[in-house]
Amino acid sequence: MTAKSMKELEAMLMKQAQKAMQVTQKKAEADMFESVGGFYTGGEPELYERTGALVNTPSTSPISSGGNSVSFKAYLNENHQYTTGKNPNMKDILNLTNYGMTNSSVGKLRHAVGKEGYWEEAKQNIEKDFKETMGKFFK
Repeated sequence: MTAKSMKELEAMLMKQAQKAMQVTQKKAEADMFESVGGFYTGGEPELYERTGALVNTPSTSPISSGGNSVSFKAYLNENHQYTTGKNPNMKDILNLTNYGMTNSSVGKLRHAVGKEGYWEEAKQNIEKDFKETMGKFFK
């Protein structure tokens, strides 16, 4: 298809960008679930029972577009509230499980047994997927 004006060309490019972002979003979700799920491969706890709530935290916002941009946000949902132990909030749990931080809004938390660094891994994979997808859509 050939654009007959700059406005038509911009519309065509935005349509392609939206399609590319949909593909990237699906890949990002898969990357996050895989990386977060990888936390559980780092050993089995002996002092506490796992709830599995961490694997429910990956999320993305709806794709938005306006002007000359198309975007979505990939994040770990901090809305879950634990009802065990000291009742830490999800942000504290994410810091503890991903970075090993033990200070929280409810005091010191016991170390969580698992593979840390899953969020950094997910972000790297999302960036790689974004570049690869954009390269395929915009050769």
